[in-house]
Amino acid sequence: GINAEYMGFYFTRRFSRPNRFRMKQEEAKMVKCLSAKEMKALAKPEFEKNFQLYYPVKTFEKIGFTRAQCPKCHHYYWRKSEKATTCGDSNCLESYTFIGKGMGIGKEGKKLSYEEAWKGFAASLTSARIPSTEIKRYPVVARWRNDVDFTAAGIYCFQPYCVTGEMDAPANPLICPQFCVRFNDLDNIGITGRHYSGFIMIGIQVFNLPQKFVFFKDECTEFNYRWLTETLKIDPEEITFTEDVWCGGGNLGPSIEYFVGGLELGNMVFMQYKTAHDGSLSDLPVKVIDVGIGLERIAWIVNGTPSSYVDTFAEAYDYLRTTLGIPDHNDVWEKFGPYSCQLNVDDSEDIGKTWEQISQKIGMEPEKVKEVIGPMRDLYIVLDHTRTVMMIIEDGALPSNVGGGGNVRNVLRRVFAVLQKNGWWEKLKMDGLMKLFDMHRVKLGKLYGEFPYHSSFRKIIEVEYDRWQNTDEVQQKCLEKHIKKTKGKMTIDDWIIAVTSWGIPADRVAQFTKQPIPPNLYYEISSRQDKVAKAAEEILYDTTHLPETENLYYKDHRMMEFKGKIVDIIPNKQDKLIENIIVLDRSAFYPFSGGQVNDLGWMTIDGITYEIKDCQRVGKCVLHYLDKPLPKEKAYFIGKEVDCKIDEKRRTQLRWHHTATHIIYASSRKVLGPHVWQQGAKKTPIEAHLDISHYQSLTTAEEQLIESTANDIIRKCIIIKKYMMSKADAEKAYGFMLYQGGAIPGNQLRIVNIEGTDVEACCGTHCDNTGEIGFIRVLKSQRISDGIVRLTFVAGDRAYEELKVQTDIVNELCTLWGIEPSMIVKTAERFFKDYKKLTTEAKEQDKSILDYQLKLVLSHPTSKLGFIMSEQPDPTLYFSMLNTYALPLKEAKKGVLFLGENFVIGILGDPKLWDPKKLN
Repeated sequence: GINAEYMGFYFTRRFSRPNRFRMKQEEAKMVKCLSAKEMKALAKPEFEKNFQLYYPVKTFEKIGFTRAQCPKCHHYYWRKSEKATTCGDSNCLESYTFIGKGMGIGKEGKKLSYEEAWKGFAASLTSARIPSTEIKRYPVVARWRNDVDFTAAGIYCFQPYCVTGEMDAPANPLICPQFCVRFNDLDNIGITGRHYSGFIMIGIQVFNLPQKFVFFKDECTEFNYRWLTETLKIDPEEITFTEDVWCGGGNLGPSIEYFVGGLELGNMVFMQYKTAHDGSLSDLPVKVIDVGIGLERIAWIVNGTPSSYVDTFAEAYDYLRTTLGIPDHNDVWEKFGPYSCQLNVDDSEDIGKTWEQISQKIGMEPEKVKEVIGPMRDLYIVLDHTRTVMMIIEDGALPSNVGGGGNVRNVLRRVFAVLQKNGWWEKLKMDGLMKLFDMHRVKLGKLYGEFPYHSSFRKIIEVEYDRWQNTDEVQQKCLEKHIKKTKGKMTIDDWIIAVTSWGIPADRVAQFTKQPIPPNLYYEISSRQDKVAKAAEEILYDTTHLPETENLYYKDHRMMEFKGKIVDIIPNKQDKLIENIIVLDRSAFYPFSGGQVNDLGWMTIDGITYEIKDCQRVGKCVLHYLDKPLPKEKAYFIGKEVDCKIDEKRRTQLRWHHTATHIIYASSRKVLGPHVWQQGAKKTPIEAHLDISHYQSLTTAEEQLIESTANDIIRKCIIIKKYMMSKADAEKAYGFMLYQGGAIPGNQLRIVNIEGTDVEACCGTHCDNTGEIGFIRVLKSQRISDGIVRLTFVAGDRAYEELKVQTDIVNELCTLWGIEPSMIVKTAERFFKDYKKLTTEAKEQDKSILDYQLKLVLSHPTSKLGFIMSEQPDPTLYFSMLNTYALPLKEAKKGVLFLGENFVIGILGDPKLWDPKKLN
């Protein structure tokens, strides 16, 4: 009610914050790149023009197949006879032709489970003219790679190092039933009958090295054809082979897809090129075969059921359908199944129109068709998504809003949303959901072996369910603000931002906006993720022409002095090209690696001692950075012998911290559960931290238990063994738990084995016995991102220093308060209670004082403007009290200014009383 023209309110404040040391999590640099689809489009014209050079023409002609062009899609394909008038893709046939009758041995009345389908395939390939070797699956979480989160294809297990020839494959040729996950087909799951978020890819991988040719395109086609016609007994007239291009994981090459009854059964990829982010190609020295066959599709095409989900999930399907009271396949689904292939979001230009066309063919209205098949589709979504989530969590990843964890959270929340939407949650509840997860374990256990008990699995799902029910208020406000701005309209871009950036479940967005979830939402999310890649690490110095630096710290990690010869001197590109980077023939200096900072020390050259300021590994060479440039020309120093000395105190502390990191990891896994994996680490002389996967913040009790467990390991004085092993033997012996620190190239691994506690592939410096560490002190834990907790700790001398600091604080408090240590907590509680009481009284007194001050200004007979020195630490009191006196000050045409140590605040009844510019 006060006219602003007559009011003034002036406020300035200086802010200062303490400068605190914080370690930042390193983030990979990202660059835009062509998608796989765009790269394939660039290569296809050349492959079609010179098909004899790229495709297995010899074998096709041998088995009596001829080349034709599909009149529908215009792809080139190979067929046994002219009866195959199209390429065989369901988009061109416009239906699945095997539903209701089956194919091959299915026509003879035989039913096939997917476990039996794998056994038949394995028997065929291991007995082929050039036999393959069967290997066990790799984990779904691709810890041996630093460019992807999950295993999306069988070949991912062997990229990049087997493909480049830097590492030997576990067998060559090999076959493997690899569980894979992909999130680009979520919109199709439950409808098309063939799409999954998690599926088993039968893989045939062959690595043709320059010095060892195994087999390539023609033999591969021969072996696949033999399996199709002899094991499955599929009529050759039903088989078509289509020429295509494959791209993924940084590689590209011609491929042959083969179809039966409108269903793509497999894809034979012949990798010949490496791709760059801009689409340019370079020859691969190792020519690779990568065959991918959907195991779930084999049982489906043989059995001829309306949907592959029935054969794939079998017992789980019956359990869920019975528990939820959903009828078995009805007449509508039997009619709909053959045409469901047309509803692929990726291929259909107009999904709505496609629904109308299918509805006309089966004689029903589109909405009625959707209504009838809807519950079964949702059932399939729940079956598929729960199996995928189970495999990912079992293999060591967690739902989160970061990286691949976001996809896991999306599919899990989709399960919750589907169950709630259909009123199924009350029938199933958490116990029923856990039973469903267990049924997936049992089913997959027949193929992979029994899964070990996962103590924290249920808790992870419960936490996620709770978070889904209680969407963060801040995120909700972001959506509300956006809806208000766009007047209720949501584009596909808006949906993607809401789901991926704000972390709001799609069903909640739909519920709030009253709009249906776009049918291509998850496809668009995945497609956009494909167009972003981690940038290649910038390498400043080329050392490929130099000999490998002999590593002395592995031979004797206690070697602190050594001699070496100068091999090269490199101009420093980061420091005006001064010549201060030295490469030696041998070195005991540890370069920055595996999260452990580098050694420092001294190097004496030609009688002059230089300080080593940094030490880095580039390629196979160790670069030593001097504190100043050499005084003479480079040629003078090449070949000279130098004396080197390492800072022993620093090295020892780093060794304690690195060994302690292994112990903290093992303790965290023991205390928190098997879902704990290392997500990052850093070891400095001051402190170390370990980032672990965990679904919520740690309690103080959990921190203390991790610390006490770690110190129990120290007190046991466990021997720490360090030795080299071939990668293949190490993986067989210890599994993929080895790769806590990320991908390691080469055929040899350095194993650090704390017997009975932790085994990892690690290149850092370590103690010989856990007892050498002395003591570990956990300083704090914090969630650095969703699903990742950072434990900061100290070990050895630094732990004792921290203990001393804490002891000094306790002693100082005891002296200050005149009490015994046992009374500190009770005394502090009493002080705090009294403090709160006195603070409340002081606030009331401050209000009374302010009231008297303002009354004094108003009652003063001559003064119009009062200047009052304030003892308040901040202007909070004035914000809450001054407005009460606005009207009286205006009527009296008086004003008041309060001058604090770091603020000025006031209120003027007449703007002419004071010029705020005087504040300067």
